[in-house]
Amino acid sequence: MRALFLVLVLLQMAWARGPEAPLQVPDEYTYDANRLADYLTGTANTSRLKAERIYNWIAANINYDVYMYRAKGAVRDCSPTTVLKRRQSVCAGYANLFETMARRAGLEVQIIAGVGRSRYGSAAESHAWNAVLVDGEWKLVDCTWGAGFVNNEEFHRSFSDFYFCAEPKEFLTTHFPEDPKWQLVESPISREDFDKLTPVQAPRLGMGTIIPVQDYSGSVTSPAQGSSAVPLATPRKLSSFVYRGTRLVKPNEGTLSSGNLEFHLEVPMADRVLVTSGGTSYALVPVPGKVGQFRAMVPLSSGQVKVLAEFGGSGRLEPLLEYQVR
Repeated sequence: MRALFLVLVLLQMAWARGPEAPLQVPDEYTYDANRLADYLTGTANTSRLKAERIYNWIAANINYDVYMYRAKGAVRDCSPTTVLKRRQSVCAGYANLFETMARRAGLEVQIIAGVGRSRYGSAAESHAWNAVLVDGEWKLVDCTWGAGFVNNEEFHRSFSDFYFCAEPKEFLTTHFPEDPKWQLVESPISREDFDKLTPVQAPRLGMGTIIPVQDYSGSVTSPAQGSSAVPLATPRKLSSFVYRGTRLVKPNEGTLSSGNLEFHLEVPMADRVLVTSGGTSYALVPVPGKVGQFRAMVPLSSGQVKVLAEFGGSGRLEPLLEYQVR
């Protein structure tokens, strides 16, 4: 009898645990989807916990790329590798990354295509999310909406677990899949019926945190006036960083302290590499015997620091990285 009582107490504790908070992951594991999945799920003993840890990390660490979405007709690289390098994407990038990591963890998973809408009467727009097999039952997951929301053309990070293993009937008020079977309800509804439903969304506290995101020219939007700067775990890797095959050696932190600091990068085919800080540009020196590598000590002052490079004698500097200095 006492043993049965202890079992019931343990079960109650497990049920009361609630969802896990997003796990902290060492930076070296966060640029490869397989390594990241292994780190997150290595100690998870259920399919639900594996899926939950993957969802939590993506939703807490990948920002929605407003500029990529608004740039109609632009080439969108939504591969997991690029999403992890840039730490931002649109819904396809979130869904691709979740699928890749879930498969690595041994889960059955699908990318679901359809439309989504956040307000009654608003136009539904193309969207992508996931379905994952948890404890033998298909569940719906949307890392994009779990990460936050867009307001006035700015992304507001506001993590929510509402869109993990969401209740199908509630999820269907905001997400309409192309294939009716992924509604996961007994009686699938029509698109006409979907448009009449009142959206059920995650409860949000306040306006979250405004996250600066890059546009296609490499510039970064600034937080709204009055909002606090957000410490960056890693520097912002701009489009040319990926396109030019750049490898960052140091510094790897996104928010730096003022003072002298060594910069070391490998930028194939670059003519020169510059670091700008406090209105002054400092040239990194080519490393003897190591083609494409540049390094130097740079005096940093508070504010934004950029790393830029010139290629092919064009005279045009392409932005590679951006840091914060405090």
